[in-house]
Amino acid sequence: MKDYKKYIFDLDYTLLIPDWSKEDDYFKRTIPLEEQEEFFKQKQTILNRYELEFPKYDFKTLSDFFKSYGFTVSEDVIEGWMIHNGETIKDEVADGVLDLFDFLKANGKEIVILTSWFSGTQIPRLKRTGLYEYIDKIVAGEDAMKPDLESFQLAIGNTSKEDCIMIGDSITSDKLGAENAGIDCYIVDKEHSINYLLQMVINSKNKTNNSAKKI
Repeated sequence: MKDYKKYIFDLDYTLLIPDWSKEDDYFKRTIPLEEQEEFFKQKQTILNRYELEFPKYDFKTLSDFFKSYGFTVSEDVIEGWMIHNGETIKDEVADGVLDLFDFLKANGKEIVILTSWFSGTQIPRLKRTGLYEYIDKIVAGEDAMKPDLESFQLAIGNTSKEDCIMIGDSITSDKLGAENAGIDCYIVDKEHSINYLLQMVINSKNKTNNSAKKI
């Protein structure tokens, strides 16, 4: 593994393992009763379709998209949804993340979060879990969504592509997006954990240091 300068991380199911169980409590208070059964059946499908059709999230476009399916979801409801989730989602920090972040920051690396969801939900979660203090930049769904090239370009910024790596759990959003942007990618799965990545990063740093000593 190379000694990268910038590490770009997906959030959900990569760094944080979320419990979304309180999300629907919000909609039970804000969606008309007669719409709720169908809304809960279709909500995720609608969001998946939205992400295929639009380059980024915003309250008005998402509200109109829900309305096109017959659901009364105003911009205010969506804003409240983001706040509710930011306050109520219980997250488990994936094993090894804090050790990895400590090592990266101790060695002068940049940490970027690239998430397709609204920052109004994601930032409070990062703060609550203690990860926010490590982060140099956040690119969220209102900026651009993965796997759109723009989202990766925003995350890469002025850093050389060969000095960047994407770390995520999704083949379609993270791996294909990274490949399209011309950067390396590490997919987190059962065989490739954050702890395994940490060991690879440590080994890479040691090799770089040893090479420098020989010179």
